[in-house]
Formats: sequence, structure tokens, C-alpha cells
Amino acid sequence: MKLKKILTLALTGILVVSALTGCKSTSSGNGTDTGSNTNTGSGDKGGSKENITITMMYSGTTAENDFETEILPKLVHDAFPNITLEVTKLPDDQYYTSLKTKLASGECPDLILVQPKYAGANSVIGLAKAGYLEPLTDLKVMDKVGEAGLESFKYNNEVYGIPGGVTMLGTYYNKDMFDANGLSVPTNWEEFLKACETLKNAGIQPIVMGDKDMYVMQFGLYQLAANKVYPNNPSYDDQLRTGETKFTDKGIWDTVLEMYKTLYDKGYIASNSLGLGAQQAIQKFVDGEAAMTFDGSFNATAIQAKGAVDFERGYFPLPGNAVGEQTYASMAMGAGPAVYSGSKYKEECKKILDLWFDGESDIYKAYADSGKVIVTYGYGSDKVNPLFKNFLDLYNDGKSFYWCNQGWPSGTETEMETLFSESIGGQGTTVEDIVKGMQTKFEELNAEK
Repeated sequence: MKLKKILTLALTGILVVSALTGCKSTSSGNGTDTGSNTNTGSGDKGGSKENITITMMYSGTTAENDFETEILPKLVHDAFPNITLEVTKLPDDQYYTSLKTKLASGECPDLILVQPKYAGANSVIGLAKAGYLEPLTDLKVMDKVGEAGLESFKYNNEVYGIPGGVTMLGTYYNKDMFDANGLSVPTNWEEFLKACETLKNAGIQPIVMGDKDMYVMQFGLYQLAANKVYPNNPSYDDQLRTGETKFTDKGIWDTVLEMYKTLYDKGYIASNSLGLGAQQAIQKFVDGEAAMTFDGSFNATAIQAKGAVDFERGYFPLPGNAVGEQTYASMAMGAGPAVYSGSKYKEECKKILDLWFDGESDIYKAYADSGKVIVTYGYGSDKVNPLFKNFLDLYNDGKSFYWCNQGWPSGTETEMETLFSESIGGQGTTVEDIVKGMQTKFEELNAEK
């Protein structure tokens, strides 16, 4: 599954935000008053005593006992008897097309799905900048979301969306191979390289990657960037847009690319990686043919599947940090709900969101139990896959950064992958060529917005 497809929860979308920001916001919503008044105690929670219908539109595929289309409307009505929640769920591409049309017409649903930062056609920054979103900064649940979550849904110091859990990139490893060779989880780049060399000298392929599907190059590169780019300048990607930083600046992205290329140059990543697909690489790891692979939490089930040999799996953030420095994790905030600024029922929508994400309500519990997200607080946070615990600890301690392409115009990462593929494929493309290409593509795409 390609990274862009995986990020239905975090990064989905390839339409250009300018198509949306060219449309004016409107003050009229599309919530429907169904008529008679009620006076129930629970109904008062919704901020209104009249029966109302609130609409919500999400992207994704509807499944049996679907959370958004079946469970959520029932639980919302249980909590707020005067509110009927009507949910429409569309496949990704249809969602973006429909959202664009509804925003342009001023008949947008009250609640919509938005992506963090600049990711995709429904990016929170793009929509907030265009005036389409209601600020949610004062919601009580914002105290629980975590700083990384707030930053990913913030524009001009206001928060406009709520992250739907997190997704992580990391390094899956064969614990049995590590133990047999006297290795522990590396805590810095020097230790990681030494571990790779030890494994190679023992006749073990250190890392396998399926670079034929070039998007997997992001899996390692973003982990390194989380340690080499953002700790020194968390605003790096925002400054790319103003020209304060460039991909061609020395000691930043050239360092990340050189570090990753080292793994290929030394044979630590299998030399035939460009001939392997993503699923083939996973299978080789599962069959015990390599000690490590870079992949995401979204592929944990496949990674833990039974293979040709039995062994215990582990998962750690690739430590791109120097000796004595902190290791940071690469973690993407999942797409989540936002309130349309033209809704007639903004206050009722906010009360629904406060209940949905409070960490303990029936709605939150059903959301956590749906298996759609990895929650970071409250109910279910102690039940996540043990492989992810270290990552969640780093997240909750503020030691993680978003995936790079959440901060770039879509297509920048594709240029990076193409040029890096040429470099490791022996076509003479240098790291300098890669950063120049990334900068040129970034400027081209950013100018289109």
C-alpha cells in the first residue's frame, strides 16, 4: 500500500489546495432544523433545545459496523437526544472533489475531515487560511491532545482540527538475531552503523527494503530528518515557503541524504533493493532473511505474520542523532474532524468533539476500540501494540516530529525519491543534485498554490 494511500488517516490527498482557497467562505451552513422543541437534560449539552441535524463528511471506505457512519451517529444521539448526526463517507478522491464543490457553493457539511499541516487538498492550513474552518483552540480536549498534535493542526496560533491518533515510522528488527550477535537497540547513529557492520560480518543482511516501490524511501529518510532537521529548527518547513530556508542549505538535507546513502554504499541495505517491491521486502524480513526493515505502524500486522522462521520482533526509532543527543521519533498525526466556519451549529459541533475526544466517553472508547487509530491518551492507550510503546512515550514527552511531506507541496517527496533512486542505482546523481531537484520542485509546486 503506497504511503499516500496509507495516509487516509494522516496524509491522503493529491489535489492542489489553491483549487479550494480560490473559493470564498460563506456564513450559511447546511444543518437542518427538523422541527419540534425538546427539553431533555442530555439535549442541553448540545447548546440547543430544538431538534437539529448536523452533517459530517469523511473520506474512506465504509465497513461493517463502521465507526463514522454507524456507531458515531448512535452515540451522539444517545448523548445529545436533540441531535441527529448524518454522516457521508466517500472514497478518497471523491471526498476531495465533493469537498471542493461544497466549499465553493457554501453548502459544506458542519463537520469535515482535515489533514494536518499542508498535507493534501483538505490540509488544515490551506482550509483555515481560506477562512473555511472554525477555531477549536478553546476546546477542553486540547489539553489532552499533546503539543505535536496541536502544532500539526495550528494556523496563526489557533487550532482548527483534532488529530485522529498517530501513525509512526520506525525500524522493525529481529530480536533473536540481535541477541545472537550481542546487540542491543542502538541509541545513536554511530551505534546503529556498528550494529549493521556486526551483522554484515556475521553473514546476515542488516536491512532489507523494497525500493522498487520508491515511496518506501521515505520510511528511512523521514526518521533521519526527525533527528537531523527539526530538532534544530522546528519551523524549517514553514520557512521553506518564505525562502528563509532551502533544501540546498548546507548541513541539513544533504546530511540526511548522505546518512541514508551510507547504508546503501556499505551494503547494509540489500543491493537488490531497487528490484524488490515493498511486500517482497516485508516477506524477506518475516522469513528471517534480514535483521531489520524500515516501515510503519500501518504494516505491523504484515510484519508480525508467521514466516519461514519464528522469531521475536522489536521496533525502535532509527537513531539519527549523535552520541549524547536525544533520539526523536517520526510520527504523523492522523487526519481528524474540523468544524466548517459557515455551520449554523458550530457550538453543538464543538460539544460533540469535546465529548468524542475526551479520553473516557462512550464515543471515545468506541473510537479507540475500532482499531482505526492509535490513541495517545485515555482509554485504550495502555492497550496498543507493545511494539509502539517507546514511540508513544517519545510522543507524549514531546520528542517526535511529523512526517516531512506533511510540510511540503505534494510531489516534492516524489522528486526526492526519483533522484535518490538514481543515486543508489549508479546513474551518477549526487546528493547535491537531489537537494537542488527538491528545491526546484518545491518552488514550482509552492508557486502553484
